[in-house]
Amino acid sequence: MKNVSILALETTCDETSIAITKGKKIISNLVYSQIKFHEKYKGVVPEIASRAHSEKIYELIKKEKKHIKNVNAIAFSRGPGLKGSLLIGRVAAETLSKFLEIPLMGINHLEGHLSACELIGKNIEKIFKFPLIALIVSGGHSELWLVKNYGIYKKLGSTRDDAAGEAFDKVAKLLGLPYPGGPMVEIMAKKAKKDSSIFTVPDVKNSLDFSFSGLKTQVAYYIRDKKKLTYKDKIEICASFQKACVNSLLKKTIIAADKYKPRQIAICGGVSANGFLRRAFADAFSKKRIDLLYPQKEYCTDNAAMVAVCAYRKLEQNKLENNIEIDSNLEI
Repeated sequence: MKNVSILALETTCDETSIAITKGKKIISNLVYSQIKFHEKYKGVVPEIASRAHSEKIYELIKKEKKHIKNVNAIAFSRGPGLKGSLLIGRVAAETLSKFLEIPLMGINHLEGHLSACELIGKNIEKIFKFPLIALIVSGGHSELWLVKNYGIYKKLGSTRDDAAGEAFDKVAKLLGLPYPGGPMVEIMAKKAKKDSSIFTVPDVKNSLDFSFSGLKTQVAYYIRDKKKLTYKDKIEICASFQKACVNSLLKKTIIAADKYKPRQIAICGGVSANGFLRRAFADAFSKKRIDLLYPQKEYCTDNAAMVAVCAYRKLEQNKLENNIEIDSNLEI
């Protein structure tokens, strides 16, 4: 594995990304964001995303052509994600694989998010201590996993409706905040001068599942009844919504930790960059003596480096993931 070089592609949603590794080193990780294409719609438009991927992926590959000729394997995210976007990634990866005559690996995008926790700077490090609990929290997914080893997972719970990140974006849209909405909600919430608890913490009884649709509805009804929102109202709504959402994630993670006694808890995905979430989890788990892991913020959102790390671990275990069928609803 010392000199193995991997080319990885990520096109599951609205970031086009390519990464190249050599051994345990990330040589490059290029990410093209499509925010400017989707901001006027306050959300990702699948058709626009697919078109942007098809235009930009060639440009990114061209930038890395001097490294590509030396790679030993190609990996790409085969799901979950937007079907059209996934297809662009597979076609590009399959074309390169056939041209270079090297193996092609299909990687689970969510497993990639977890793998991002083992990226320190540009280096792939052995960070995980098993068993661990993983909380995958992003725009499209909110899941709790029991991780027994690399590639050995048991899903403990998932969202029954909206994902946490999706709820953040929808609340931002209700408040007329700029896109992307999740980070804007956090920015507004930081301005709150007092602790606010307007909304109840969503809970699915007797389960490790999540539900955020009702919380979003609480916000919608509160805004409706206010009729005219002041800037101060928006700040209070953001702070209270964020608190309720994070407390729901925290509550289920604590229950899972108490039951399964993990050595670590890995929190990953786009929402894991949220500062309020990190502080809440740190406060809760400092007394339990369980280490918390997060990806570095540059690796929280979708990127190809995390796909490369996941592929590296599989090659390290002599597990060549040769299933390249795209699956927009792919599970672990």
